[in-house]
Amino acid sequence: MFIQTAATPNADALQFIPGVPVLGSSNSDGASSSMRTIEYNSPREGLKSPLATRLFAIEGVKGIMYGSDFVTVRKDSDHPWQLMKPDIYAAIMDHFSSGRSLIRDDTAGDGTAKSPAAGAVEEEDSEIVSEIKELLESRVRPSIQEDGGDLDFVSFDEATGVVRIRLRGACRGCSSSTVTLKHGVEGMLTYYIPEVTSVESVDDELEAQANKEFIKLEAQLVGKTSANS
Repeated sequence: MFIQTAATPNADALQFIPGVPVLGSSNSDGASSSMRTIEYNSPREGLKSPLATRLFAIEGVKGIMYGSDFVTVRKDSDHPWQLMKPDIYAAIMDHFSSGRSLIRDDTAGDGTAKSPAAGAVEEEDSEIVSEIKELLESRVRPSIQEDGGDLDFVSFDEATGVVRIRLRGACRGCSSSTVTLKHGVEGMLTYYIPEVTSVESVDDELEAQANKEFIKLEAQLVGKTSANS
């Protein structure tokens, strides 16, 4: 898929043209040909669309509009396009290549979209896991996505009571994410679900392991340099 871009009068908005119908008459998302555009101005609004949810997870994205054959993305003026375009291209390409619907039809009673597959309650989930997922979806993700971030439920260890989540979007690498994780997510889950003892970020574990490997490699390189001198 080749995605083209088109400038707009607004320097902080670009049209991304995927070369396939977005809200065209052949679209299977319940959008008729007379529905020319659909706009989302916040991550919470974007929960109604899988593509919008992913785009809002890209730091700097402020708004999204779908047209018949294009996706317009608005950004914060402090974030340069050259840094954002690769993630936007990847999100649009992955979505239209996957064949998934553009608009979710499983909206909740309050008008907001239900959880993506990563956090959806499944039949095989235990009662505790179901409660954790419901709380993350109804109490945590909407507020985090208002800040351009997101999180996924990864696992729950019934033996230790540890919940593992994965932070995404603006939350990844954010200096305040630790406060959000401990005082926000952990505090709420341990209050409502006594079986939960703590919340950990999978990304933190992966980054810690990567740092250890980097230190090892750096020590080896220093050792070889000293031996050759």
